[in-house]
Amino acid sequence: MKVNNKEKIFNVSVDLFSERGYDGVSIRQIAREVGIKESSIYNHYPSKEAILDSILNYYIDKMLSEEIPLNEASANLDISFDYFYNAGLNAFASQLKDEKMSKITRIILIESYHNDKIRDFLKKSIIEEAVNGWIVLFDLMKSKRLIREDVDSRQLAESFYKYGLFLLYEHYIINYPEDDAKFVDELCGKSQEHIKLLYDSVRG
Repeated sequence: MKVNNKEKIFNVSVDLFSERGYDGVSIRQIAREVGIKESSIYNHYPSKEAILDSILNYYIDKMLSEEIPLNEASANLDISFDYFYNAGLNAFASQLKDEKMSKITRIILIESYHNDKIRDFLKKSIIEEAVNGWIVLFDLMKSKRLIREDVDSRQLAESFYKYGLFLLYEHYIINYPEDDAKFVDELCGKSQEHIKLLYDSVRG
């Protein structure tokens, strides 16, 4: 399949940003790696920041494409919480196994400490929206008496979700570089054990 110049710019930018950091890469370097003139970049993207915006939008669109609707969660919770949880975990893991998505994950984590745009994206789109989604799910589980009514849904959601977030940080930052595919398998295993521990402690 032929890749056009805009796609090449996008792909090269993902590679370079993940290796050298956003601030460590210039438009000139991107153009050189793509094999085009620097001025040609601006036929497709008005700025380096616009490239970053497209990368972040791509990431969230891909992640949301695998999201399981709440109505489906509600139906399947009557069968088994494990069914719903594992479906969500497998969808997330399949995205991380994609090399491009894995590299963008590293860009987000490594840049979040000094890039306001990425930090805001991480806080809102990756942490806050996800935690709020789990709060809704745990409240739903309370209504179905699958977990105890006295459980703090926010605390439970944060305990669950932020554990997985730390595993990502540990892999992409602390242990970088290491095998991504092996990590995803380990992430699934550790996450399953973690949610079992939490669920058993709050089961209704």
